[in-house]
Amino acid sequence: MYYKIGYELAVILIVGILHTGLLKKIMDTFLLTEDRNKLISKMGFVGYYLLTTAAYSVFHVSLLYELCNLVGIIGVTCFYRAAWEKKMWISMVFFCMDTGSGIAVSFAGAEMIRMQQSAISALLLLICVVIVCHIPDPKENREKALDKKQMFLLSAIPMLSVAVFCRLMYGSIDRLTAVFVCVVVMTLNLCVFYLYHIMLRNYVQLREQDIYKQQTIAYQNQFELMKESQSRIRALRHDMKNHVLALEGLAKGSKPEKLIEYLASMQEFMQNPSEHIYTGNEALDSLLNYKLQRAHEELKRLETDIVLPEKMKLRSFDFNVIVGNLLDNAVAASIQTDEQFLRLSMRMENGILFLYMVNSCLGIPEGVCDIRKLSEKSSAEHGIGLTNVQKIVEKYHGDMEMHCKDNYMKTEIMLYMKNL
Repeated sequence: MYYKIGYELAVILIVGILHTGLLKKIMDTFLLTEDRNKLISKMGFVGYYLLTTAAYSVFHVSLLYELCNLVGIIGVTCFYRAAWEKKMWISMVFFCMDTGSGIAVSFAGAEMIRMQQSAISALLLLICVVIVCHIPDPKENREKALDKKQMFLLSAIPMLSVAVFCRLMYGSIDRLTAVFVCVVVMTLNLCVFYLYHIMLRNYVQLREQDIYKQQTIAYQNQFELMKESQSRIRALRHDMKNHVLALEGLAKGSKPEKLIEYLASMQEFMQNPSEHIYTGNEALDSLLNYKLQRAHEELKRLETDIVLPEKMKLRSFDFNVIVGNLLDNAVAASIQTDEQFLRLSMRMENGILFLYMVNSCLGIPEGVCDIRKLSEKSSAEHGIGLTNVQKIVEKYHGDMEMHCKDNYMKTEIMLYMKNL
């Protein structure tokens, strides 16, 4: 008697360890966790192990056990960094595979004792996890998620699958038919992982194409600016003889203020109102002139203080992600305020790029902003792309901080350009 109880307890504990390890493998494959939360994350998995093991020992395979299992799975996702829609989808798919494995084994081997069924169910779940983990996403894509509508459609499949499993558990159906249904439903859920992988890859490619498209438009805009500036130079050169004669006459006169006024008018003629910055760096000039011109058209007050060298080692794609997203979000937030103010300052000192931006905003809590939470705000669209900006900053071991005070959002970025 005691031998049987000890044997059953040992099997439950071992199966629980395998079960928890498979859950961690799935989470680590599709989600990201911060280094400082790794210890807390491990404690979360220990709590999941204790919860599910105790629930299985008391309730066995039942509705109460499945509820404890689902709550534990969702709780574990709280230690990972990703959109809640993706967390919910991962939780539901794993729960679906776990539930399906248990039901399929229980129908296929009804004559086996409960401990054998739990062990074989864990092995079947292991096979499913191995198949799924053959299609991991790149680490930089694990925090990305599809839009809410797409994630809802993907999540609907495991939710419906769980409903089918519940119908099998508490309905009257032939054993072989039930096993066949379980296999089909689990295969369908495995295919959902492949579908998600394809959709995410297309999503990333579309985002990159959008950035390259913006770069192309910015280059076209810069080309038009250069053409206009050259046209002004040609016009001034054509009339240079007349200008020299006029300046000579004014210089001989007794009114130097007239000479200064004439020189100022020449300088004003040479200035291109659409050219907000000129450093000689084509990639930087094209992007900034394009974005700042749009900001100038939409906002009441635009101030710039940009002093950058012509030769600066940078990757235009990464620079586009940082400056393009920050300016787009700042303009989107500022345009909803009465002041409509934006100030951008960029300087290079000792190989370090300093970016400082201030813009008026509404509805942002005061204090240092959590960029991930700010990215979820859609009312002012102030968080679009901020997680992408933070990743680029971290890629080059830089620092980024955003804080709001008195309805002004201040963004400070420091990039080590020697690493670019």
